[in-house]
Amino acid sequence: MGKKKQTTKRRAAAVRRRTVILGIFAALAALIVILVINSLLRRTVEKYDPDIIIDGVFIGETDVSGMTAEEAESAVTAAADQVSGELIVFTLDDGREARATLRELGVSVKDLEKITEQAADYGKKGSLVDRYKILRASEKGGQKTYPVQYQITEASAGEVLRTRMGSILDAPENAAIIRKDGAAVIQEDVPGEALDLEKTVAAVNDLLGSGWDKKGGQVQAVLEEARADIVAEDLEDITDVLGTYSTSYAGSSEGRSKNIGSGAAHINGILLQPGEEISASEQTAPYTEENGYAPAPSYAGNEVVESMGGGICQVTTTLYNALLYAELEITERCEHSMMVSYVDPSRDAAVAEGVKDLKFKNNLENPVYIGAEAGNGTITFYIYGKEYRPSGRTVEYESETLETIEPEHTTYVAVAEKIGTMYTESEGTAGHTAQLWKIVTENGEEISREAVNYSYYLATDRVVAVGTASDDAEETAQMEEAVNTQDEETITAVMNRIAEKRSQKEGGGTQDGEDTEGSGGTEEETDENG
Repeated sequence: MGKKKQTTKRRAAAVRRRTVILGIFAALAALIVILVINSLLRRTVEKYDPDIIIDGVFIGETDVSGMTAEEAESAVTAAADQVSGELIVFTLDDGREARATLRELGVSVKDLEKITEQAADYGKKGSLVDRYKILRASEKGGQKTYPVQYQITEASAGEVLRTRMGSILDAPENAAIIRKDGAAVIQEDVPGEALDLEKTVAAVNDLLGSGWDKKGGQVQAVLEEARADIVAEDLEDITDVLGTYSTSYAGSSEGRSKNIGSGAAHINGILLQPGEEISASEQTAPYTEENGYAPAPSYAGNEVVESMGGGICQVTTTLYNALLYAELEITERCEHSMMVSYVDPSRDAAVAEGVKDLKFKNNLENPVYIGAEAGNGTITFYIYGKEYRPSGRTVEYESETLETIEPEHTTYVAVAEKIGTMYTESEGTAGHTAQLWKIVTENGEEISREAVNYSYYLATDRVVAVGTASDDAEETAQMEEAVNTQDEETITAVMNRIAEKRSQKEGGGTQDGEDTEGSGGTEEETDENG
């Protein structure tokens, strides 16, 4: 009995060994199969370039098969350009509207870089089996489409939208100090309209979302209230006139009068905070037709020339004197190259864009407001603030001419009049050195006198016109050459030589020295002299 049990155990053990061995062989076989299949799958997958998008991949309507991610991005961008000419109309409730193309608004494909990376990775990442399935499907004509959504951004569209909408929106109006019946009156500010850029851009992107037919469209612009830069509360405590000054431009040309009015308007309404410095040139420039200016006479060295904005210096000169009376700090002031007629020496302040400027600072504890009026041949500046000086104190300014410099030179200029003509076109003007004094009195008694500035003005040459016109081109050339020497003796000598030559020609004979009838006749002589 015991022997039989032992035999049964041995058989069971043998079966278990065979089972284990068969299991091992089966596992090895399965592993081999897996390795073979894996090798086949990997061979299929690895034959594709990891940087090249597989066949059948679309981004929107653009087939990006065979492209790199960068090439796909360029292709989709080019496709987006086909819709960039579509027009978006921005409307307001009252019928006002503005227009801009999607190109102007900077249309782009949302998350394009991310989409192209996904397209490049399609079939290249994930499990080996999944990648194999995707690649085999691609080989059989399968397709994969990544949808696109067009968009604009606040950065891309902001400038265009603000400009286009700004042209139809009501701008806020600053509060102002004006003169009424000789007194300072505060004119209330008026709120205006401003574009809510964030919400308007969002409205455009809603239009460009799913279902957009790529045909442009209409968007309701979103507005918000725009507060004025200067409100009435800012001016409540600064209506005292700290300084004022007027000059006359009666008799000025139309262009010069226009420039004075435009320059005054550019400075009018400035609110200067304590410690703030300002440049008059920056406020009035550029001197262009678009900025309200016209050609008019102005100084260039010791000459008067025609230039855009001629007359603007009378604006800054008038402002300078008002600032002096307000006793604001002048940080930069330049005199003209020559004397001006509308103020005494050293009371002028010239500006020339990039060369000369009038700069001043609010050195007071409260804001100051600059008001300007120009019309009927008079320009006036008012400097408003909170009076800080004691009653009984006055300030005056006195111009002192230190030296007069008479013209030393004569300039000869060629004019289109007949040779022999010579006359004084301008006697010239004297130059000067001058100084401005500030005189402070209290209750009628002078308490201080100090120099404000020192000025030097050029003398202008005496100008003599010399005729150079003649029917004989050689004579004209001789006279022009003589004028160029700027030497009176040379000019006179050439003029006399030409006159003598003409006289000989008019009174002379033939080559034989015999007079011929009619030569030197008085009729020709009378016509020339007449």
